[in-house]
Amino acid sequence: MIQYKLLKSKLTGDVYAQQVESHPFTSKDLREKLKKEYGSIAIAVLDDTFSIITEELGEGKTVSLDEFGTFSIRLGITKKAVKDFKEINTQDIKIKGIRFKPSKVLKRGLYSEEIHLQKGDTKRRKNTTDDRWVALYNYILEQMNTYGKPREDIVITTTLYRQLTNCTDYAARKELAQFCQEGSLHRIPTGKTLLYTLAI
Repeated sequence: MIQYKLLKSKLTGDVYAQQVESHPFTSKDLREKLKKEYGSIAIAVLDDTFSIITEELGEGKTVSLDEFGTFSIRLGITKKAVKDFKEINTQDIKIKGIRFKPSKVLKRGLYSEEIHLQKGDTKRRKNTTDDRWVALYNYILEQMNTYGKPREDIVITTTLYRQLTNCTDYAARKELAQFCQEGSLHRIPTGKTLLYTLAI
């Protein structure tokens, strides 16, 4: 069962739904569940699976697991505003992040889950970085789905992020930089001006 709560965009005033996460399911939880169901051998298989995925990605391959999804590497150039191919060397190319695209099988399984409005304590709580990312991501989806804008044309600025999340300028700059490090956003090389686009 998936629980949700309703929030309102500070920028547009539109109401949107956000999942309420009660407890993250971690690698430790997965190992304990597999051990209970199949014994200790399952944990070894799981660890080997993670190692194989990492190894194959490191070989430059796309890893596609039919019932789960597809992993791929996203590369980036460390230099800014380069116009000539000759200015780029191998040492200028770095791994910027890992993309994950869920499979149709995984999506279908989730779409069949029941969805319910969160009950109980409805007191306002302090927004977290995850909450603010959801607000930003929903804004991007709105621009794409409602207004038909291509993903690469939706530019995120520090001011826009502050308006969407009601955070300070310092927090906006820090969190946008964090999203870039995590591979969720891509910074557009524009000198001193901080501009970002969705990278996933």
